[in-house]
Amino acid sequence: MKNTLWLLALLCSSSCFGQDLNWNTVSYTTGNLSTNFGSIGSPATTVSLNITGNTNRINGSFPIKYAANPSGTANDCAVNCALRSSVTFVATGELVAYTFTFSPAVTGLSFRIYDIDGTDASSGDQATVTAVNGSTGQNITMTTPSGPTITGSGTTTAIARGTQGNTTDDFADVSIISGVTSLTVSYANNPNNPGAGNRSFSIGNFSWSGVLPVKWVSFTGNRQSNGSVLLKWATTSETAVLKYVIERSKDGQQYTAISEVPALGNSSLNTYTAFDPAPGSGNSLYRIRQVDMDGQFSFSGIVMIKELSAYKDISIFPNPSRSLIQITVPGNVQFSSIKIFDATGKLVINAARSNGQVDIRSLKNGVYHLQAENNDGLLYKTNFIKE
Repeated sequence: MKNTLWLLALLCSSSCFGQDLNWNTVSYTTGNLSTNFGSIGSPATTVSLNITGNTNRINGSFPIKYAANPSGTANDCAVNCALRSSVTFVATGELVAYTFTFSPAVTGLSFRIYDIDGTDASSGDQATVTAVNGSTGQNITMTTPSGPTITGSGTTTAIARGTQGNTTDDFADVSIISGVTSLTVSYANNPNNPGAGNRSFSIGNFSWSGVLPVKWVSFTGNRQSNGSVLLKWATTSETAVLKYVIERSKDGQQYTAISEVPALGNSSLNTYTAFDPAPGSGNSLYRIRQVDMDGQFSFSGIVMIKELSAYKDISIFPNPSRSLIQITVPGNVQFSSIKIFDATGKLVINAARSNGQVDIRSLKNGVYHLQAENNDGLLYKTNFIKE
């Protein structure tokens, strides 16, 4: 009995609007573990593949382009072309992961997983699908008419498991509506019925309906000396983007819009800033909602800003001081960072890994604001005078 995992795109007729990665037309060299397929579709997205995990278990002359032959279809690479691998697992905990990246993100991604079953009653297959847009996990819908057992459909981790023996290409359909920058399919033994041995599997043609008009380059946030929060982000490939909405949450579940920034609207590198003047008590979580002119939207990753806590029992000695200051708090505290700001809010000293002693001889006379963070992430603040 063969044990084959087919990962095959849901095929779209010529009258359907969409893009795809078709193994019959893209360039791939047999055995490559890393390939950049270049720009695909219009508007274009750049697609690449990286194979990781126990790649030393992949048999010789694989992966290779292959004409898939699922039940009820013709053995025709123009229709069912796939990238086929053959793997010989030695230990039951081994796996091989196929990660596809899309830049910018694609939407409406769909594909099919074939032949999740098992060689016999002593072993079975497992395919795990995850997807992210930037650093945000995307919900995955996975369904099947029969055969594999599905868990996690509607969540960020969907799994198909099979032990039903040598059936003819039992399949599960997978779809991801929201934007995807990275898709990973990991193939391994079914942990409920493991057994080391040879497996073969294929990755077929992907289909997607479009691409998101923004590529997120970075998103950072920093607490300012006055307690406000400064957010910075950068994007490229802006097309038909209307605005960016800054959202804040205290629990990571409910987000509230606090401000908006108009989009610059070009394909070059765009940088943005926004302030939250009153983040409130406790830690704050921030994300950016990018809104298109047609009303569609996507999210950046999430940035957490820790609470800035002032303790009456934090002290600096001597204060005023001319040369060295010593920060003292209750307990045996080691500081991961100590930052000193001048009266304008400019960072003038940034000391890492300190026992609380800081040399301030380089500072001009005046009043300074100090922020210290201990190894547990707790923040302290106070003021001192340099004379």
